[in-house]
Amino acid sequence: MTAYVDLSIPISRRAPGVEFEQWLHRDGIRHLSRRIRALPGDSRGDRRRNYWRWLTGTRRLRTRDLPGGCFLSNEFYRMSVHQGTHVDAPFHYGPRCAGSPAKKILDLPLEWFCGPGVVLDVRECGGRVTASDVKEALHAAGSEVGPGTVVLFRTDSDLRLGTPAYHTESTAVTPGAVDHLLDLGVKVLGTDCWSFDGPARAMVESFYATGDPAALWPTHIHGRKREFIQIEGLARLRDLPEKGAFTFMAFPVALADAGAAWCRAVAEVR
Repeated sequence: MTAYVDLSIPISRRAPGVEFEQWLHRDGIRHLSRRIRALPGDSRGDRRRNYWRWLTGTRRLRTRDLPGGCFLSNEFYRMSVHQGTHVDAPFHYGPRCAGSPAKKILDLPLEWFCGPGVVLDVRECGGRVTASDVKEALHAAGSEVGPGTVVLFRTDSDLRLGTPAYHTESTAVTPGAVDHLLDLGVKVLGTDCWSFDGPARAMVESFYATGDPAALWPTHIHGRKREFIQIEGLARLRDLPEKGAFTFMAFPVALADAGAAWCRAVAEVR
């Protein structure tokens, strides 16, 4: 029997950084009435005539003109492409990757985002995942990974979603941990934290304490040297089998000229 596990975080209209507007069904009549002043395919003459008819009231819709006095609803979200569960393309890390122009979202092959998944339990890594931690977690999971495998880091950070701790107590996946998986042929990595680089406050304070630029978003910036994909903001990785097969899918929304895009991450578990 096949089951599907939703690994995505719903984007709340009340989340910080999200602007939301909704037209309910009765609002839709008014908005539609304004929009039919000019329709796709209208000539310039059509537009003038229809606009005049709209001004004089002969081309306006009223409540009685639609069944139940309702039209269609509509919603508008204004937010960063890094809101919620999302895919980071190499262009997000920098303009170039390994000496070539960095790939944007539409440059990424879709086959990268559907493949066998492996969950690495890194909850006991003290907030910082190293290459040694990855080796131990792979051994504990009894998993072999290679080209096409999607590796997901379980920290259970999503249990703190909606609290300040979601951002201040997240787990960093170090460049060394990433390199170990890249050396095995893995291309796509995921985390249930808000970022692969741990708490922003900790990075910034470390930079001002040491003056070392390497303290700032080191794993993201490592993506300028080696190509890999991050999926951030996953959820419910604890619901996936610790030792067992599942297929991971998370296709990014087709956003042109973007370095990241929202996705719906799902696991197919047999």
